[in-house]
Amino acid sequence: MRELAILIIILICAALTSGCTAQTSTQKTTQQAATQVIPTAVNGPTAQVIIRASSFDPAILNIKAGTTVTWTNEDTMNHRVVHLPEVNSPELFHSESLSPGESFSYTFEKAGRYSYGDPQHGGGRSPLVIVS
Repeated sequence: MRELAILIIILICAALTSGCTAQTSTQKTTQQAATQVIPTAVNGPTAQVIIRASSFDPAILNIKAGTTVTWTNEDTMNHRVVHLPEVNSPELFHSESLSPGESFSYTFEKAGRYSYGDPQHGGGRSPLVIVS
């Protein structure tokens, strides 16, 4: 009988101490909030482009002038967003290296076709923003 009582006490202690390592929902929420990118305030219309698997989604984005496009890196590696202008045209935007979870935004003021990409992880067809 004494052995059974000791076994029960050990099991109760084990159950109580195993709960000490679990995160509460408040701790999980706080940790998740700390890793989220908070976008800056933008006036006017917005559009989103997701970077994943070394590509941009959507690859072609049709927007109106005055729209702010935000690129968010959901890939496992760093990426940049760089305007690839026509010859003799200025580069309009160029992000710093975006770590996973980070974002970059640019507001397109004028109508036109804007090719962009990530020069370090390029290849294939360049994504395109078409502004009307």
